[in-house]
Amino acid sequence: MGRSQKHGYGILLFMLFSAAGILYSLNQILNQDVFQWIMNQEEYKTMMAETAKLFAAFCLSGLLFPKNWQKLGVVVLLAAVFLWGHMAFVPVLVSGLYLAYILFVGHFLRVSLWKLPREDGPASDFLTGASSLLAVFCLMSAIGIGSIRYLTIFVLVSAVLLLFFGRSCLGGGEKRNAPAFKAKEIFLLAFLITMVCLQAGRLNIAVDFDSLWYGVRSRYILDNGHGIYENLGTIGIVYTYSKGFEVLTLPLSQLPSYSFLTSVNLWLSLGVLFLGYQIGRIYMKRDQAIFLAALLSGVPGIMNMAVTAKSDTITLLVQEIMVYYLLCYIKAGQRSWRYLGYGTAAYFFSLTLKPTALIFSTAVFGMGFLYLLGKLLLPQFGAEEKNGGGLAVAAGALLALVGIWARTFRLTGLPLTSVFSSLLTRLGFHIKYPFMVNSIPHYGAGMPFGEKAFRLVKRLHGFLFCPVGEDMDHVILAWGGFLLYFLLLLWIASRFYGKDVDKGKNNQLSAFLNVIYVPFLVVNLISFAMLTQVDGNYFMLLYVLTSVYVLKTAAEAGEKTLWRGGLGVGVWVLLFSVFFTSVTSWNWSLGFSPVSFSHKGYYDHREAARQDMVAKGNQKIWEILAADPETRLIAIGDHPDVLVFPCNVQSYDDITGAWGNVVLVKKMDYFVEFMDYAKTDYVYVQAGYTGEENRSYTLVWDLIQCGKLIPVCYDNGNLLASVDVKGNSGEKSAQALTEFEQCYIKKEANEMQ
Repeated sequence: MGRSQKHGYGILLFMLFSAAGILYSLNQILNQDVFQWIMNQEEYKTMMAETAKLFAAFCLSGLLFPKNWQKLGVVVLLAAVFLWGHMAFVPVLVSGLYLAYILFVGHFLRVSLWKLPREDGPASDFLTGASSLLAVFCLMSAIGIGSIRYLTIFVLVSAVLLLFFGRSCLGGGEKRNAPAFKAKEIFLLAFLITMVCLQAGRLNIAVDFDSLWYGVRSRYILDNGHGIYENLGTIGIVYTYSKGFEVLTLPLSQLPSYSFLTSVNLWLSLGVLFLGYQIGRIYMKRDQAIFLAALLSGVPGIMNMAVTAKSDTITLLVQEIMVYYLLCYIKAGQRSWRYLGYGTAAYFFSLTLKPTALIFSTAVFGMGFLYLLGKLLLPQFGAEEKNGGGLAVAAGALLALVGIWARTFRLTGLPLTSVFSSLLTRLGFHIKYPFMVNSIPHYGAGMPFGEKAFRLVKRLHGFLFCPVGEDMDHVILAWGGFLLYFLLLLWIASRFYGKDVDKGKNNQLSAFLNVIYVPFLVVNLISFAMLTQVDGNYFMLLYVLTSVYVLKTAAEAGEKTLWRGGLGVGVWVLLFSVFFTSVTSWNWSLGFSPVSFSHKGYYDHREAARQDMVAKGNQKIWEILAADPETRLIAIGDHPDVLVFPCNVQSYDDITGAWGNVVLVKKMDYFVEFMDYAKTDYVYVQAGYTGEENRSYTLVWDLIQCGKLIPVCYDNGNLLASVDVKGNSGEKSAQALTEFEQCYIKKEANEMQ
C-alpha cells in the first residue's frame, strides 16, 4: 500500500469519525424534550427561514459585486434593514459610535502623542483607548466627579475636540488594495456575518439572568452620584467584581434600552472574530484564516455571549490582543519591542474585566514571558525608533488596573473577590464587614478516586458531545458545539501526516504557540475537574487557541487532501453550529425580536419593566422609588425580577445566597446592623412571595414589631416600608404590625411545598 493510499484512508477515517460524532451528538440533543419543543415553535421556524434568506443575500452580494467596497456597502445596507426590522438599529449604531470614539482616542494617543506607528492596527488603538479612558474614569471618580453625568460630558467634549484637532492623525497611512475574495472565502464570510446577525436579531429578547442581576444595572450599582468608589451598601459578590467593562460603558448605561449595553458586546464579538483571523494569518494563508474565523463564529460558547451585558466577550478580545502582539513581537524581532508593550498592556487590562482572568490570562502571559526569557528574546531598547510609546500604553493599562482593583479593595479589603478571597486572606489581607470569605470550590472533594474519574469522564463526554444533565446546565448555554471533537480528530489526522517544516522565525512562532497552549490546556482541564459549577463561557479562550493550534498544524502538514477534508468536515460543523446556536441562548429566548418597521429604532426595556411591575400591582411603589435614583432598597421577592426598580436595589437573595452572607439574617439585630451599614432607605416585600414558614417573613414581622420598619404603602398586597434603625416598639409599631398582617398578601402554606 503506497503512502498516498494510506493518507487517503486516513482522511476517509477522519471524515467517518467526524460524521459519526455529529450524528451521535444530534441524536442525543434531539432526544431532549426542550429542543423538540423549540423546533416546533413558529418563532423558531420563522427565525431559521429569515437566517437562510439573510445568508443567501450576503452570498449574492459577495458574488455579484466585483469590488470589495461594493460588497461591503451592500452588506452594511442589508444588515441595517435587518437591524431596523428587529428594533436594534439605534443601539447598534450608538454603541458602534462609542467604540469608534474609543478607537479614535487610542489612535490619537498612540500616533499623535506617543509617536507609535499607525500601522500597528486597530487592536492597539482599542487597547490604548479603552485602558486610557478607563484610567481617566477612575481618576474622575477618585476626585469626586465620576458620576455618569460628568463621564458623559467628558466623552462628548473630548469627542468634539478630537474631531476638530485630532483628525490629522487619521490620514497618511499606507493604502493597500486587498485582492478580490474567492468564492470559498465569500461563503465563509457570509456565514460569519450571518451568525453575528443571528445574535443581533434577538438582541432585545435575550437579556439573561446575570445581565439583569448586575450587567444592565451599572447606572444604579456603580454610581450613586459620586463615582465608582462610593460604598453603595450592596453585599452580593457580583457587585464587587472587577468592573472594568461596566465602568468603561457607564455613559451608555443611562439610556432607555438594555440593548445599548448588550450591543457593545455584539460589536466586540466581531472584534473577537477579526483577532482570531489576525492570529491565524501569522500561521496560515488568508483563506485558511477566514475558515478559522468562520469556525469561531459558529461557536455558541463565544457568540451567545454577544448579546449579554457580561464582560466575557471583551475579556476574550483583550486576551486575543495579548496573544497577537506577543506573536508580533517574536515575528518582528527584539528591536520592535513596542509589541511586547502592547502584549503587557493587554494582560494588565484583562485583569480589570473579570476575576477569573487572573487565572487564564496569567497562564498564557506567564508561559509566554517564560518562553521569551528562556530564548533570551529580550527587548533591545533604543535600537529602533517609534517604540517608546509602548511603555506609555502599558502604563495606561496598569493605571486602569490599579483604579479598578482599588474599588474592590476599598469596598471589601481585598483587591479581588470571588474564589480568590480565601487565598488572599491567607496572605494577610483582611476582609471587611459584611463580606464573607469564599473558598475555592473543589468538585468531588472527599470522593473515591474511581468516582472522581468516572464523573470527569462523564463531564468530558457532555462537553464534547451533548451538554445535558447533571453539571451541564451552564455549559449548554455557551457550549463549544462540535468544535473541540472536530479539532481533536483533525489534529490526529494532521500528526499522521507529520511534516516539520518550521524554520527560523516560523520555528519560534510554532514553539511559542506550543509553550502557551499546552500548559493552558492543562489549566483548563484542572479547572474543568475542580469546579463545582462548570460554565461554558469559562473556556472561550480555549476554543480560540485550540482552533489556532490545530488549524496551524493542519495547514503546515502540506497535504491539500488533508486541508480539503478538514474544510469539508468543517462545513458540517458550521451547519451543526447554526442549529445549536439557534436553539440556545443565555435566557432561552425563542426566535428573533418581533419584526416591526414603525418604531423609534430601539426597544425601551426600562419602560417595559415599569409596565410589568405596574401590572403586578406596584404602581405607587414604583413612583416612590423612581423619585430618587439614589434611593437604597432591599427587595424581598423573585430574583432578579425585583431588581428592576429604578434605584439602588439589592435582593434578599443577594444577602442570603451563596455569594452573600446568610449570617446577616440569622438574627434581627444582625440585619438591622447591616441596614445601618448599607444606609438602606426602604425594604420592599413582594406580594405572595413569603409566608409564616419563611425566615424572610418572620424577619419582616420582627422588624415591624420593633419599629425598625415603618410601612409606607401597601400596593395590591405588596409592601414598601421605610427603615428606621433607631426605631423602637410601641403603639405605632403594634398598629403597623396589625396592618401588615391584614394588608400584606402572604404565601400560603400549601404554596411553600
